[in-house]
Amino acid sequence: MSRNLSWTFGSQLFISVAAVATLFITARALGPTNLGILALVEAFVRIVDLIVRLEPWQAVIKYAIGAQDRRDAPAFLRLIKLSILIDAFGGILSGLTCIILASFIAPMIGLSDESGAQYIWFVAFGLFFSYRSTATAILRIFDRFDLLARIDMITALIRLALTVIAWASGLGIWAFLALLLAQSLMDGLVAFFCALKELHRHGYHGVRAASGLQALRENPGFLRFLWNSNFNVILRQSANRFDILVLGAMMNPAAVGIYQLGKRVMNRVTKLAGPIRQTIYPELARLWEQGKIAQFNRVVLIVSVSILMMQLVVALPIMLNMEWVIERLFGNAYAGAGPVMNILLGSSIIFASGVALNPALLSMGKDRILVRVTVISTVLFAASFLPFVHLWGVEGAAFSNLVFNLSWTIGCMLAFRRVRAKSGTPS
Repeated sequence: MSRNLSWTFGSQLFISVAAVATLFITARALGPTNLGILALVEAFVRIVDLIVRLEPWQAVIKYAIGAQDRRDAPAFLRLIKLSILIDAFGGILSGLTCIILASFIAPMIGLSDESGAQYIWFVAFGLFFSYRSTATAILRIFDRFDLLARIDMITALIRLALTVIAWASGLGIWAFLALLLAQSLMDGLVAFFCALKELHRHGYHGVRAASGLQALRENPGFLRFLWNSNFNVILRQSANRFDILVLGAMMNPAAVGIYQLGKRVMNRVTKLAGPIRQTIYPELARLWEQGKIAQFNRVVLIVSVSILMMQLVVALPIMLNMEWVIERLFGNAYAGAGPVMNILLGSSIIFASGVALNPALLSMGKDRILVRVTVISTVLFAASFLPFVHLWGVEGAAFSNLVFNLSWTIGCMLAFRRVRAKSGTPS
């Protein structure tokens, strides 16, 4: 687990630096208005994909590890085939949904000119070729976190290089939309082909002939786990995407651009903790399955405290000098974005500190509790968003995001303590 954590965290740190550099160049090249348009297009495509597509990787890992431990290669391959079918169907459905809805939704979210729908159609093309979830499941089951990390680092580096070229060439928004599409295609296909190669290297052949439907019959809890694990992510990520669309409808692309600046920085902080969550999930599942409760609790505690302390050391100096940082990195066009950035950065620290609770609850089989916590947090977010934006504008949207992350983290913490108490372990 230490080796996997080293690879995932190191790669995510590299990717975060590359992403901030990419954001810095994009913000200067496009300005607040076009940055807002880019954010609206990306948010719409991602949220349709999020709602329509069910990602099977968590369910596949949970059930495939059991087949792997039993040395049941045919059952293992059937689960992989089922994952591929789910990815393929979800990609077609989400891509078609984006294309159908684009003309109706674009004017409603601030993309009022004729180009708005065309922007969405163009970027949505990448959804048809996304097999990232299956690749994630395969590579993590075989402990190839290093390979997944290298793929993501190379992808981030390529996008940064292409962004520099687009900026230096004076290209407009279409070039940056093309970069979104290119990244989507690389994310969806490169890791998938590498995962298939890894599958063959471990002696698993014949995935094409395997029966995905038989995998459903063999694993009766698969669909429930698939839905609950995805529904939790849908609710949590919807709050992270819908706010941009609603803000575009209530204000203007320039305001969205400023908000997007803060959201992207916040997301990079959150994603630094994301790989840790993904890395410890298979290990926590094994520890809980084997009844090693003390080790299970120790991993959750150490990871949570470590993430919090590390974030505070790095983030506090930046938060105290936020306006100076924004002016130096992004230019005077984004002056005044400091309060928004600080609120969102604080929100991300709260969420990332509790990120280990997500895989912990899933490993304990408490996916229903996780869904309930996320539903409550989403309701609080939705109830606060419109009044907060009406009162405080863009800063109100940031405060609403803080409400969501704070309520989600507290809810997961209370649920975790309750489950531990019922299992007879000290809290």
